[in-house]
Amino acid sequence: MVDAAAAEQFLDANPQFAKQYYDVNFRPKVISDLLDNSRKTALDVSKFHDLTTVEESEVLFDLVRDIQDNLQMEKSVFNLMRHLSFMLRADRMSLFMYRQRNGVAELATRSLDGFFHLNRSFECEYVSTGKQIMLFNVSKDAALDDCLVPPDSEIVYPLDMGIVGHVASTKKMVNVPVVSETSFYSEFVDELTEYKTKNALAVPIMNGKDVVAVMMAVNKLDGPHFTAKDEETLNKYLNFANLILRVFHLSYLHNCETRRGQVLLWSASKVFEELTDIERQFHKALYTVRAFLNCDRYSVGLLDMTKTKEFFDLWPILMGEVPPYDGPKTPDGREIIFYKLIDYILHGKEDIKVIPTPTPDHWALISGLPSYVAETGLICNIMNAAEDEFFQFQKEPLDDSGWTIKNVLSMPIVNKKEEIVGVATFYNRKDGKPFDEMDETLMELHQLKSKFSTRYDQNINETLFINKDL
Repeated sequence: MVDAAAAEQFLDANPQFAKQYYDVNFRPKVISDLLDNSRKTALDVSKFHDLTTVEESEVLFDLVRDIQDNLQMEKSVFNLMRHLSFMLRADRMSLFMYRQRNGVAELATRSLDGFFHLNRSFECEYVSTGKQIMLFNVSKDAALDDCLVPPDSEIVYPLDMGIVGHVASTKKMVNVPVVSETSFYSEFVDELTEYKTKNALAVPIMNGKDVVAVMMAVNKLDGPHFTAKDEETLNKYLNFANLILRVFHLSYLHNCETRRGQVLLWSASKVFEELTDIERQFHKALYTVRAFLNCDRYSVGLLDMTKTKEFFDLWPILMGEVPPYDGPKTPDGREIIFYKLIDYILHGKEDIKVIPTPTPDHWALISGLPSYVAETGLICNIMNAAEDEFFQFQKEPLDDSGWTIKNVLSMPIVNKKEEIVGVATFYNRKDGKPFDEMDETLMELHQLKSKFSTRYDQNINETLFINKDL
């Protein structure tokens, strides 16, 4: 009986027979496993002798699956470099990432990925994810942990030094048949690692016109130097490296924009809390973001926050000169009285109208929608205002421009105490469609504005208290 060692020796000596045997007995199962999303397939490129079209497709399957499954950039790039080291017949491959420290550009074999975030005290702090995203000395049989560079062993190249520095400066691929014969070759890495570099093939990884990294293969195993075919192979598979880095770069930018939004919201709340004029508050908050509201017109009605009437307010009622209030009330028992209405016109010529003490027959109030929202605290989305039977919207044009109400979105403005301090109503989406759930996310803006109202009420009460003492 033939033992395993003899069989392996025979198959290595007869690759054509081994390939035929593999095609008949194993290839269908391998392809089936590659297409099975429930399994994690590990492709062993060391079993390939000459890369055929089908075998190359298996490599591509493995790379695509790796990008899909791995959430860590270094694992995906490592898998790509491991495959490339076999296809190029390179002894080693390394990745040098471009970075700037104190305005000085350099290429390094190590960098830690991290992010800034705001803690509960609104203090900015740095959090490291601990991801070592630089790879060095990758071979076809290497393990990921062996190729990650520790913090105290990173190798840094200035752009004016070494082959990788030359590639980053010129932004072009370089094929060096004999490194000792080039003027830009540096020996200091060979001295550090006790490794002898004979020939090298290096290529920049670009994001548009900017260098992101430099990938380098060293020491061709089956020839004196890397060939034009190797350059073609490296260029072809470089698209995967670009894709991997781009995906993770977009993820990074998404995190940056999220944090930027957090900072802006926090900064705005801190700045506007110090304002004492309610009209300025809403004007600054709403007029600044008018381009993002996607509507023709919107109005903000500010509610009277008084819960207990003063004697001079009750006197006309007690004397019978004014009938007692019998209209709707807010959930906390306040009479629904809009003491100010701010109308923003965004169609045609932009304009802002401030109406103090608006009458109930004003076009923005006559429908009854703002009062209903203030009474119930509900968000109301009217898709066809002309056909709505519950609210009585004005059907004829409001002004000489011929503008009419088509669809309406109205929502309460609530402060930290869950008190309704106002009602914001948006009219006519610019694309003609009804408002949707994405438009209702503007509620977050109103929650921010409610803080301003709370601050305003506090300032007014403090002023009245001081005046009484005087």
